[in-house]
Amino acid sequence: MKKQTLKTVLLLFTFINVYSQDIIISGIVKDSFGSPLQYVNVGILNKPIGTVTNHEGDFSLIIDESILLDTLKISRLGYKTETVILNESKNIFEITLFEKIETLEEVHLSSKKLKQYEKGKDKENTKLQVLFSNTYQKNSNLGTEIGRKFKLGDKNPSVLKSFKFYIKENDYKFSKFRINIYSLKKGLPFKRLNLAEIFTSVQDSYTGWVIVDLDPSNIIVQQDIIISVEWVEKSDEGKFLNMPMIAPSIGSTHYYKSGSQNKWGKMGGLSSSLLLTYEQ
Repeated sequence: MKKQTLKTVLLLFTFINVYSQDIIISGIVKDSFGSPLQYVNVGILNKPIGTVTNHEGDFSLIIDESILLDTLKISRLGYKTETVILNESKNIFEITLFEKIETLEEVHLSSKKLKQYEKGKDKENTKLQVLFSNTYQKNSNLGTEIGRKFKLGDKNPSVLKSFKFYIKENDYKFSKFRINIYSLKKGLPFKRLNLAEIFTSVQDSYTGWVIVDLDPSNIIVQQDIIISVEWVEKSDEGKFLNMPMIAPSIGSTHYYKSGSQNKWGKMGGLSSSLLLTYEQ
């Protein structure tokens, strides 16, 4: 009886190994003219497996065989989203994204003099942290977003002037970030409100405040918004990249998405160190 049980356990272990093998899917993303597209979000829909294309438009993902037949989603601001169903017969892809005209509802400013305000949290030294770089993730977590809600209201237009975020720990020689500004739907990020990409970068394992000038983007909103910091590029070597997590943070809502095409998560009463300056 014991031998039979042992055989069953060994067989089960064998099957687990067989059906849990990693495979690599890779490819290139191009525009309609055949030019490579960089900083395209590529990932398994609604799962923490994703990345961002490099300067040559290339991407590579390590996935488990168990998620074959899942959907690979490919998207970037200004282009139509594409999806591909994964299967055993193909693991190298060439994907074309076609341009899409983005439009937003116009917001008009009154002639009155605007006052400047700042919202968010500026605490730097916290015991908790929220990770961009997760060493437990096989794909390095490029495409991860960390953000928070800013309550601006819908009574008066708000002109976004600058945004800053705090890097607590970092051992990467280079990291690049994309700043995303969203409207809300059902309490979650919905539509991108910045029509052009906003990027910033740090070098030499920089820690401290990163300031992003929003003036050139000419973003005017009349609603509550979510602003996130997305990790889109990194140097080859490095393990740690994180931001402070403030808890409790009364009245705040923290948003987090691990991997390019994963679902958003949100937590009330928490915040990262993010500050928005605006005029209203």
